[in-house]
Amino acid sequence: MAVCGYKTIWKLAKTTTNVKVTQETTTCVLKVIDPEGVALRSAHRLRRRVYTNKGPNFTIHIDGYDKLKPFGIAIHGTVDGFSRCILWLEACYSNNDPRIITGFFVNFVKRIRCLPRLVRGDAETENVWVRAMQIAFRFNDRDNMSGMNSYMTGRSTGNQRIERFWVNLRVSLLCFG
Repeated sequence: MAVCGYKTIWKLAKTTTNVKVTQETTTCVLKVIDPEGVALRSAHRLRRRVYTNKGPNFTIHIDGYDKLKPFGIAIHGTVDGFSRCILWLEACYSNNDPRIITGFFVNFVKRIRCLPRLVRGDAETENVWVRAMQIAFRFNDRDNMSGMNSYMTGRSTGNQRIERFWVNLRVSLLCFG
């Protein structure tokens, strides 16, 4: 089962092997290998990943919003992965300073008096201290998400809940131009 289309596979074959193959040949081979995937892509109905979360404060998603930086406003926020509730939304002069972001995180932990099982953030430098704090806070816990497993780093597109919130914010509130 291929999870990508013929162009991606054609480019991959072209750049990583010495095999000369046309786009048409790649399409024919893909139809044989993955007919269901070809049919879904042709119908523009892609298979979406399923997001699962075990409950409130199980996974929180943190990220910064840079669109208002030209106006001197930097926003940082966190969304609960289960309820999509906004846990904090803070505006200040910078969302790139790890000390500021860690302060938001510590204040959040103090306010709710418990730790999230998993913090999900991107690999930017502003989250390095939050990552260190989360790992330190959960270091001695005895579950499969303790210590190093209590912070997940990935691409911004994988940080679904907070990224969707930024889209909603831009569409509904930030209509300037």
